[in-house]
Amino acid sequence: MMGSLYFSEVSGFTPCTLCWYQRILMYPLAGLLAFGILRRDSHLPHLVLPFSLLGQGVSVYHFLLQKTPYLGSPSSCGVGVTCTTVWIDWFGVVTIPLLAMAGFMIITTGMLIVIAADSGGAGMIGTYRWPRWPVPLIVLAVVGIYLAGSYRAGKVYFSLPAMDIPTLEDLPFIDLSADPTATPGPTPTPTSMENGEALYSQQCASCHGENGEGADGLGTALADSPYVSGLTDSEMMALIRNGRAAGAPDNRTGVAMPGSGASANLTDEQIVDIVNYVKSWQ
Repeated sequence: MMGSLYFSEVSGFTPCTLCWYQRILMYPLAGLLAFGILRRDSHLPHLVLPFSLLGQGVSVYHFLLQKTPYLGSPSSCGVGVTCTTVWIDWFGVVTIPLLAMAGFMIITTGMLIVIAADSGGAGMIGTYRWPRWPVPLIVLAVVGIYLAGSYRAGKVYFSLPAMDIPTLEDLPFIDLSADPTATPGPTPTPTSMENGEALYSQQCASCHGENGEGADGLGTALADSPYVSGLTDSEMMALIRNGRAAGAPDNRTGVAMPGSGASANLTDEQIVDIVNYVKSWQ
């Protein structure tokens, strides 16, 4: 629970609809498990399993939606951040739904073990007194880690202007040897503009609007934007590729922008098409 709050409240990753469904099912378990163990309630597994099993199913579906092309895009994620947005992609496989899935799976396994022990005829649940003392220590440790991470993130964001931030020349996919105002690829063609429009609709429109008008609390307007007009094509490529942290000095929304339009497979050529399409609005 604290991990998901860190992602949304500190890192600025806006939850999608399926993320909210998983939160609705996960957050009550923090209280149920803590108070159930403190009260030594033998009914705890039967109270927890409906939440953990359903949450596990939603997490599996969400993970497959992000990592496979076979499930399409659910209608429930048509507004706001799309459910295919990959905010983190550790080791190429670990995403936020996978972390939720692991949490639900561990909880489900633990509850099934308790039920199996109770139904085995040994009377283990009736005679074994669950220890209470680890519960407050675990709660304090997790809250402490969250507060420490939040403090550290705040310090990093605050000191960003003084940090040694890589320049555009350090980015391997951009060639700045030519005129910086030149188009970063081939001259736009009807086909490339059509590709740019399709890619923008898939990767960017949920936060910046279908016509670049922006969306409250998600993304700024891109059409007729003095900020966009002032960027070179190379700078726009770097911005799209790298994204922007929620606490970055020039982030006016307080919401993180995922790198590569939340798609790790977005190629440089596709980013060029998006840049040309967005530039056509200026």
